[in-house]
Amino acid sequence: MARTGAAVTSTAILERRRTYHVGNVRSQLLSAAREILQEQGRVGLSLRAIADRGGVAPGTVYYHYADKAALLGGLAVDGFRQLAEAMRTAYETRGEQSGLRSTGLAYLNFLREKPELYELMYEALDAGRRADVAAAEAEAFAVSRAAIVGDFVGQHSPEMAEKIAEAIWAWGRGIAAVALSRAEPGSGPEHETLESAVLGLGALIAGR
Repeated sequence: MARTGAAVTSTAILERRRTYHVGNVRSQLLSAAREILQEQGRVGLSLRAIADRGGVAPGTVYYHYADKAALLGGLAVDGFRQLAEAMRTAYETRGEQSGLRSTGLAYLNFLREKPELYELMYEALDAGRRADVAAAEAEAFAVSRAAIVGDFVGQHSPEMAEKIAEAIWAWGRGIAAVALSRAEPGSGPEHETLESAVLGLGALIAGR
């Protein structure tokens, strides 16, 4: 099985080299980094490994990213955009669900499916040196805020509904931290744990 997997990976790398174009390099490198992160975790994210998986020469990376931190920052931006899109889709297709429940479950499902990426995203944000990462996180929060304000604006003033949305976003990080600390090594948090957290938070906010 290992040989088959290696052959598939080698074929993918060769295909990327054949389709190499200077305008595609950044997206190829980010795609390669996402794959490595998913398969191997943070330990596998060397610039050489990313370049090899992306089908470019190692030195080419530096034409697009100043260093590894810059490339990981790009990966964090991409992650926040994925999170924003997941929440937006969940809200638009929510049916009878509340904005809090639909976007909250999308947020926590993202965490469950991509825990390594989630941790990397917030490490890059907390480092506080990249405006693009902060802007991408703000874009994701804007999706959550709009959905949650819609739930509470009838019960509270618009200003208070905004504060509730901000508090829930902060609590989401706390829930994520606890869930990640309880997860088995090499796996994401359990779905049941995350859904219970969303239900409990919703009941707390509603005063039930």
